[in-house]
Amino acid sequence: MSERNFHLRSQVAFGQPDNRIDKLQVEIEANGQWQPFVLNEFTPGFEIFVYSMFTCQHTYFRLNAAENGLALNSAQGEIEMGADEDWQLDRLRVDFRASVSAGMPTREISDYIVERMQLCPVSKNTCSIGDVKVSVSFES
Repeated sequence: MSERNFHLRSQVAFGQPDNRIDKLQVEIEANGQWQPFVLNEFTPGFEIFVYSMFTCQHTYFRLNAAENGLALNSAQGEIEMGADEDWQLDRLRVDFRASVSAGMPTREISDYIVERMQLCPVSKNTCSIGDVKVSVSFES
């Protein structure tokens, strides 16, 4: 069971072509409160690791959406990671919800994007995590 929990969320505005990032805001939950995530020399190493996982997942989400003809307006994303007392990952939840301005988001496309997200280099280099759920959803 997770003793160490990490929760980040993002709000992103996209431009075209290829769902480029026009605006990105990332927050981290600390003591039940959301605060801006600040990446600097004082950011704890494990928080940087969680952020790198989130960034990798987001990159694969937006690029594979573009590859499948989905032009994104905006998206909200969340990542929750849990680690045991020895810092071994035991839970991963990733979810992206996006507004689409062009393209037809089908179940097959969503499933393909989720499959591709699990191939991001950071994800591939983590040990086997027993409790994983990755999801994406779209609205027109």
